[in-house]
Amino acid sequence: MAMISPKISESLSEYLILTGWIKCKPEQVSLRTSLGPISLEYPYMTARMQSVVYPEMAVAAGRNGILTMIPRSLRDEDKQRIIDVNNKARLKKGDIEFQENPEHALPGTTLDDVVKQVNRVGHSVIPIMDRFSTLRGVYIHNPDSPPSVPPYTPITEVMIPLRGKSRGGIPFLINSKDEREIKKILVNEEKKVLPIVNQKMVLQRIAFLQKHDTNFIGLAVSTREGWKKEIDRFGSQVDTLTIDSSNACFDEALRILKYMKESREFRFKPFGIGNIIQAQDFRIFADAGVDYLIAGMGVGSICKTGSERGNGRGQMTVLTELANEREIYATKSSGRYVPFVLDGGIETVREMTVALAFADLIMMGNYFNRFYEAAGQKLDGNNNPTSIEDLIKSVETWGEGHPRARLVAIYGLNFSEAIAANADFGKQKASERYGHSTLSGSTVEGVVGKVGYKGRLKPNVERDARYIKTTISNAGASDLETFRKLAVIEKASQQTLRDMLPHDIEVIED
Repeated sequence: MAMISPKISESLSEYLILTGWIKCKPEQVSLRTSLGPISLEYPYMTARMQSVVYPEMAVAAGRNGILTMIPRSLRDEDKQRIIDVNNKARLKKGDIEFQENPEHALPGTTLDDVVKQVNRVGHSVIPIMDRFSTLRGVYIHNPDSPPSVPPYTPITEVMIPLRGKSRGGIPFLINSKDEREIKKILVNEEKKVLPIVNQKMVLQRIAFLQKHDTNFIGLAVSTREGWKKEIDRFGSQVDTLTIDSSNACFDEALRILKYMKESREFRFKPFGIGNIIQAQDFRIFADAGVDYLIAGMGVGSICKTGSERGNGRGQMTVLTELANEREIYATKSSGRYVPFVLDGGIETVREMTVALAFADLIMMGNYFNRFYEAAGQKLDGNNNPTSIEDLIKSVETWGEGHPRARLVAIYGLNFSEAIAANADFGKQKASERYGHSTLSGSTVEGVVGKVGYKGRLKPNVERDARYIKTTISNAGASDLETFRKLAVIEKASQQTLRDMLPHDIEVIED
């Protein structure tokens, strides 16, 4: 006879975080986290989605300290391209990075216009140059401490001028290519940037000192035929691998894990399994030696697993059950801490913060799909494709369980053109994510749609992080580990959630 669980599937959106005694200013809160040898500036993974991850996303997310996960369902040549481009973009802490032809502003530009430029392109360093490209100074945008002047203030009044005979201003070098000299100046003077100019003071490039290791990347692997070949081909080129299945609770997942842990080449590389939604499955995979788990099912914005099949669970229920099992496993069972990643159903910054009160990392698709760097096609207000940023209104998205994902797996993102030129359409195979051995016997468990465009990744991530840091600070914590220990979460009534929205007012600016 079927059993009825005594629990109720609950959503992240139903909960709020109570305040604690503030011990750390928001700007001092750290969101850094790690996954074995992988060190991240943000506790984020990109979802393993075709519409999200391509070379542009890997580079942008990786440079900002976010872990990119290559979708299992891309062609091998597309996976290799992402890996190659990402590896070229890798930087180590202490490396010197050069920026050629940077975004710049004219001396007559206002502070407001420059800040809008920063938010549009995601560059926090804007050189101020006249129409002859002569460098006058540099504006460095710090969102935690913006200039306390009116927005119409000329940028020349708030920029950092070039250093003259005195020690004030920003240092610069003339025609230098000596990285040791550049690094010495940046380190000794604790500067973020160093302009390189020619004899006529025309800007050539800007040197940056890298503050953290960048561009960690992972690969999702299938659980059907060919998984060993995938691991052997790509495993040495990525920082982590993970199984990608809507439900990873089957024997083949354990066989793949065993292969990884017995491999001389891969056994020390973090290996994850996903997805799961119950504590008993956490323990099974933890006992088998998994390095991390990915949790969630049925609640993704493009997913129909829950609505059509009836499989799944509310993310708040998943969070609390797995977090409790993680602590029991670490303190009373094995003594080994097994982190888990929450995947799906995270729509707002508030939900991101609630999730991080329990989960070690969060995996997001809808969030990253909205950025300029996402793989999905950009659309204007009339749903026509466009590459002009000012015209972009939305970005295409689709679920891995939709037939479009199978076409992309065979023919690539430009599958329409490929199909038109390929007489063998229908004869090739695409690996299946949702447990079906053939495409003809599968069910459609994803949708095709579009999400609202938000702009470049960097300024959006930085803005949202400020909200998260403020919440963590107000909860009495200074980092994610203490936040998970100190946070007090409370369920809110629907009326309370409505009351917390702007109300009884006509909003004219948000």
